[in-house]
Amino acid sequence: MRSLTLFLSFGLALGLLAVAQQPKAKLAKGKKTLIPAFGNSDAITEQELKIYDYFLASDQLEGRNLPSRGFDTAALYVASELASWGVKAGGSTSGTNGPLQPYFMPFELVAKLVIPNESKAAISGGRAGRQGQRGADGPPAGGEGQFPGRRGPSTFEYGKDWAVLGGRGAPPLDAFDVNAAAVFAGNGYVVNKTKLNPFEGLDVKGKIVVVAGLPAELRAQQGRAGGGGGANPLGENCTDFLTPEEAAAKNGAVAVVKVATFQQLSSPGGPFSGFGAAGTVGGPMGPNGPAYRVAKFQGNSECPSVPSVTVGLAMTSAIFAGEKQTGEQIFSGAESTAKQDSFALTAEKKISLHVAVKSETNHAENVVGMVEGCDPVLKNEYVVMSAHLDHIGLSNGPEGSDKINNGADDDGSGSTALLAIAKAYAEGAAKGMSPKRSIIFLWNAGEEKGLWGSQYFAEFPPVDVTKIVADLNIDMIGRTMGPDFKDTNTTHVLVKPNDILVVGPNISSDDLEKTIETTNSAYQKIGLNHFYDVTAPDKTHDNLGPQPRGQRIFYRSDHYNFAKIGVPIAFFTTGLHPDYHRPTDSPEKLDYKEMLVVSKTISAVGWVLANQNGRPQINATLPDQLVKDMKLAKDQGWGKTTPVIAPLPDEPF
Repeated sequence: MRSLTLFLSFGLALGLLAVAQQPKAKLAKGKKTLIPAFGNSDAITEQELKIYDYFLASDQLEGRNLPSRGFDTAALYVASELASWGVKAGGSTSGTNGPLQPYFMPFELVAKLVIPNESKAAISGGRAGRQGQRGADGPPAGGEGQFPGRRGPSTFEYGKDWAVLGGRGAPPLDAFDVNAAAVFAGNGYVVNKTKLNPFEGLDVKGKIVVVAGLPAELRAQQGRAGGGGGANPLGENCTDFLTPEEAAAKNGAVAVVKVATFQQLSSPGGPFSGFGAAGTVGGPMGPNGPAYRVAKFQGNSECPSVPSVTVGLAMTSAIFAGEKQTGEQIFSGAESTAKQDSFALTAEKKISLHVAVKSETNHAENVVGMVEGCDPVLKNEYVVMSAHLDHIGLSNGPEGSDKINNGADDDGSGSTALLAIAKAYAEGAAKGMSPKRSIIFLWNAGEEKGLWGSQYFAEFPPVDVTKIVADLNIDMIGRTMGPDFKDTNTTHVLVKPNDILVVGPNISSDDLEKTIETTNSAYQKIGLNHFYDVTAPDKTHDNLGPQPRGQRIFYRSDHYNFAKIGVPIAFFTTGLHPDYHRPTDSPEKLDYKEMLVVSKTISAVGWVLANQNGRPQINATLPDQLVKDMKLAKDQGWGKTTPVIAPLPDEPF
């Protein structure tokens, strides 16, 4: 009996000690309101998460491509909810029209568009002008006569025989005019780890470089389920490898001509349908319109490049007429895994390219709201919570197929969670539950285009970035491995229900990691999975995908631009799945119970960060790539407090 009494007394003492170590509820200053340890986080509901996501992922928003009316509608929806909840606007302070534009942080987009009827391509000299009749532009089916014949025209039509192909990662498009001899340089990639250098021993100075195919690593990546997403298996661009355009520039060439792939030539609607993302005036450019860039962003001069065009089979045949290999051999070799040897083309043969270009402007907007802190000093410090509002828009596809990429999980789920958290904070503040520090709610635009919105916020911040305590980023938190879940892609990692992947705090800030761990253990107690919370894979972390770098998730969402300016970050995600970047990413597939516990957890972490006495510090040792990117951001002047510009023409209201 005595031993039982001692045991019970000991257990009671341990329980009281555990309670004493957890955050306590407090009375609001000057009021009788009892503030829970994690603010108003319990106010978040599963039903509201469903409502927000079903709207953002509806067909009517057409995949929220940036820029598009669908994205603008999503931005208006978020701004209208913030306004109705009394969240303070954090965007434009002048020139606004109506009550919603003050929630927008606009930035200008510009697209360079090719003018087809003013763009010319020709081949002269050698046997180019004696090539006979041109065949079809479709890919060769095999056998004699399937490739274009020997006497085709020496001039070629833009959009049919050749095009400037753009999209993410393509060199900036500018007008250019070249007339030069040509050399063939295999696939054109210089890859350090495999000692691949098709330019070795080849004089390309002042010439046009013709290339065909891809390195084996890129071909393997494109052939995997899920396509070519994820880390580049060649490593870091400019450091580990050079693209054909970059290698050509380094070696003194003036332009690159790429032989179109079978996939490009076979796309529905014509040889270049869906691939002319650089845009044309009156020509094909894909379902989401031209490829825009952010007007104010600076280029990275570390890795200069030359302009490039892509050519179909007729022009390929003319280029290689009378050479040591025919156009058909070059095309077939590019589609195989065999290495193609470099060689100079006939000296008197010249390729002439004239690309005429015009500019088109458009607009984008982050959505920014704020709940101000109640402490007279600490309210000038900020906890940022972020998600991206855009998705990838429309896809090419057969007539009658679903072409809308709804983006219910990517990142409808994160945007939805951020709405629910903002509402909880706003309603809490109205009841006297205000955090000491201010909370910034940031819906980024253009994450899918290259982390645009977060870069704009970090490069031209509306607040002092040295006062930002942390960024808690939410991207894809809506899917889990339920009982019927199946995925054949072995590079995907998806959590079980009631777990969450946490990326970044172990890399960025051990202090932030401790705050997340202690908050979670005292509140929702979800499983914190740190599989991606490393910069180099090992046996138990990020050991999927192309080695040696795995998936490199740390670098792939909006939190990374905050890390570049020295802000501690944590990125919350449930992981990748078969519906990623597909029309099948729809709202009925989401696990809303998972979204609820994750949203409450992130809300609670934000509350603790906003109220604790100290603030998390950046780790003394950071990954080499991050250090390099931080230096570049500093050299380019990121982080200087900048007033938000007035709304741009056609900005929604």
